[in-house]
Amino acid sequence: MRTLALTVAYDGTDWAGFQRQAARPSIQGALETALSAALQHPVAVLGAGRTDAGVHALGQVVSLCTANPLPLERVARVVNRWLPPSIRVRRAWECPSGFHARLDARYRRYWYVVQMARRPDPLRGRFSWQVDRPLNVAAMRVALQPLVGRHDFQAFCQEGPPPGESAVRTVQRARVHRWRDAVIIEVQADAFLRRMVRLLVANVVQVGWGDRPVNWLGALLQGRNRHPSGMAAPSTGLILMRVGYAWNGQVPEAGQRGVRTDEELSGEIA
Repeated sequence: MRTLALTVAYDGTDWAGFQRQAARPSIQGALETALSAALQHPVAVLGAGRTDAGVHALGQVVSLCTANPLPLERVARVVNRWLPPSIRVRRAWECPSGFHARLDARYRRYWYVVQMARRPDPLRGRFSWQVDRPLNVAAMRVALQPLVGRHDFQAFCQEGPPPGESAVRTVQRARVHRWRDAVIIEVQADAFLRRMVRLLVANVVQVGWGDRPVNWLGALLQGRNRHPSGMAAPSTGLILMRVGYAWNGQVPEAGQRGVRTDEELSGEIA
């Protein structure tokens, strides 16, 4: 039995999210249907991130087990024949036995794209939050800094963590990039709470507009009160860019086929 990992990209606009659902189309369901056909046996996949409805990915990672000897270099091409155009397998790896896409992840990296546009663009609007007000990028950068580190993110969780679980997460990176008429908010953490990134974005955009002071996000974090953080940003601008792994800190020997280090087993476009 082989354990494989796949890097998957998708346009989440017309999907009900990653996680399998009984009555609505999901990314997981489409992947399992395609993989079962391609590998000629029932397949269940484990995803690194349970992206919500409308959220996109360039670097989602899923793991699965198969006895099919299909060569790694053919996996993506064969599976893609069975997938709809909005979902594509980009790469495949053979992993150590027991590898789990979610539990073994060291980090997830998201981008959120905010487009400053006086006139809505129906094409770019599919992959961004379009706003008609300018943003103060410098203020947004300052506002995000208190979030870096290990904190209780109860104030940025849609419904609170599942019973018995903590809202403590470690944010490793929180940055803002300006690109032409768009602002990209990049957040990387060991794990995320439900709608955490979209709530962070909604509030840092308010700082960028000047509607909130630069210490606003830090104050929300310290207050641990969900209600003042308001509504989440739309799902359209959120993209899962990369999921990072390491095989117990061991760098594979030269020529060890299929095993990759943290920087290689990821989905980020160079």
